[in-house]
Amino acid sequence: MAAAPTAESVRGALLRYRVMAFVVGVTLLVFCVAIVLKYVTKTIESDSLVAIVHGWLFMIYVLLGLDLGFRMRWSFGRLLLMTLSGMVPFLSFYAEHKVTGWVRDELGVPADDAAPTGPTAA
Repeated sequence: MAAAPTAESVRGALLRYRVMAFVVGVTLLVFCVAIVLKYVTKTIESDSLVAIVHGWLFMIYVLLGLDLGFRMRWSFGRLLLMTLSGMVPFLSFYAEHKVTGWVRDELGVPADDAAPTGPTAA
């Protein structure tokens, strides 16, 4: 049986997931604005470029979410909720916050991980 996840083994995966959650959330909001501009105000012709960019970024987001979830050995339900949150406006921001909390709680990492971990110069 594989060893339990450690903060060192999960740190990079969590950072990648957090960055992509933010990027996907922003591109989804831009896509929603583009849809409103296209269909409601009729000020733009096409929203396909934004849709394509969000789609590709969403696929990367799902892969990074699965990577983090597999490293943490989370259930299928948690993985599903975590990855599908990139399809609902604003939900990826909330999911990123919750996932970060889950990782910190399960690994016993303090909330203030920005504190220096190595020797500091006087």
